[in-house]
Parts: sequence; C-alpha cells; structure tokens
Amino acid sequence: MKEIKPIIKKQIEALIFVADKPLYPQEIAKILEITVEEVEYILQELKKEYEERGINLYKINGAYEFATSPDTASALWRYVSRKRERLSKAALEALAIIYYHQPITKAEIETIRGAKVDSVLGMLLEKRLVKIVGRKETIGRPFLYGIGDEFYRYFFIEDDEELRR
Repeated sequence: MKEIKPIIKKQIEALIFVADKPLYPQEIAKILEITVEEVEYILQELKKEYEERGINLYKINGAYEFATSPDTASALWRYVSRKRERLSKAALEALAIIYYHQPITKAEIETIRGAKVDSVLGMLLEKRLVKIVGRKETIGRPFLYGIGDEFYRYFFIEDDEELRR
C-alpha cells in the first residue's frame, strides 16, 4: 500500500466526528477520492489509537462511528442520571421474530408471537430498531418489516456474524 498522508487520517477522523450517522468506508473513500483499502487501513489505525481513550471508534454493521468507551459508563450514567429505556418482553420477542424472519409482515409477526403487535411495532419503528423494507406482493400489499439502523447500535453488535457466534 502506498504511503498515506497524515492529513487524510485527520480528514477521516473529522468526517466520522461530524457525521450524523455511522459512515461506511466506501462513503469515506468516495468523499476523499482514495481507495476503500486505504480507508480501511486508516480506520484500523484510528481504532487502535482510540482504544485507550474515553471515546472509541466502533465498527457497527460495517459502518464507523465514535462512541464512549465502556470503561466510562459509570461516570457517564451518573452525569446523565437517566436510565436507558429498556425494551419490554413483548418488544424483544417481536424484535427477535423480525430479525430471524425478515422481511416479514405484521400479520406474520402476530401469527408467530400469538398476540397483537400494533403498539410494540409502532414503538420499534419510532426507535428505528425496525424499519419498513417494502411491501409484500399480495392482496392489500402489507408492509414488510426488517431490522432498522439503530438495532446494531442499541445492542452494540458489530455485524450479523457476531449474532451467529
């Protein structure tokens, strides 16, 4: 790999810092007009550099973002002084069904779960733990649901491979 200019590393760090969502290496490469391999190499360097700090660089579902280190959790919880809203048993059940059967309709979720999921599904959509991924080609064209962008962040899951381990 050719030598990478230090300014590129700073630019990648700044892009991730100001981004309102996790950034994929492909996006960064396109913005900076460099290869994805170069971006991945720099991201791994940055990840190592941040491991000893209060803020870490995380790869979540293939995209990168900064977040606080787990080591700082107790201090941050005291500062924020509010608990992370827990998901109900019904929400966790619906989320598991959606994850393992996606794309899936509301009626299919209710059949598997054996109970209505209107309010639970609404809450999961609001939290962006699930999202509408399309419509089923059948009578009424019901929405199809899949895992949302926040699912991996909420559960601190790097990618689907981590769930299969």
